[in-house]
Amino acid sequence: MTLGSESAGAAVTAAGTGALATSGASDAPATASRRRTRRRLLPARRPRDLQLRPFPEVESDDWHSQREALAALRTWAEQGAEDAIDWYLRDKKRKRTGSRLLQGLAIAFAVAGTAIPLGTAAAGGSGQGWGYVLLALAAGCKGFDHFFGLSSSWMRDIAVAHAIRAELNAVRLEWATDVLRAGRASARPGEWLQPSEVERQLTLIARLVNAVRQQIDTETADWQTEFRSRTRQLNEQGALPAGADRLPGAPGVPGA
Repeated sequence: MTLGSESAGAAVTAAGTGALATSGASDAPATASRRRTRRRLLPARRPRDLQLRPFPEVESDDWHSQREALAALRTWAEQGAEDAIDWYLRDKKRKRTGSRLLQGLAIAFAVAGTAIPLGTAAAGGSGQGWGYVLLALAAGCKGFDHFFGLSSSWMRDIAVAHAIRAELNAVRLEWATDVLRAGRASARPGEWLQPSEVERQLTLIARLVNAVRQQIDTETADWQTEFRSRTRQLNEQGALPAGADRLPGAPGVPGA
């Protein structure tokens, strides 16, 4: 090989390497753009626990800030109620799916556990062993649903979501009624709101916040009562160790 040919080969190799580097550099922004687009299209992960929204800043230096403060408080209360409704409806979907699955499996296992022994007996065989197994699986599905409270939690989620939604709609309707009754006086710029009007709006906001909190507290108390009752029942039957009826995170529980 001559010196000229070696120089030509080196030039071709260098050109090819430069082309690959240029291609990689040009593809990098496109790849990053596609990743950003994919992240925007994917739904955001929602927290499993019900989160509390930050309390808005309240100032009343002039008439404008007074109206903004009332609007911010109303928005904060309504968003908290909507968050609670959304959380209970999403939890309802999970509990409904689990409950229907367990109920369907229990029915299927119970029917099969009864039909298989009868069918094998009619054919001259013996299928009682499989019948007992299937019936035990059906009882296990029912017991799983009962202990974890999927069906009862499903019903509670529906009740709480409907109650909060009804209270939210009632507060919004009363707020709109007060605004329509006040007419132009409530929307007149440059003037402070009447003390009675401010008190009325604050009362509606507090009513909505208290209603949401009461519904959540009641549902949580019902869940705690059911949890203790089920675990105590299993403790009496010897299926769980002592102390298992304490709620997770309670004082005296390992890992709390």
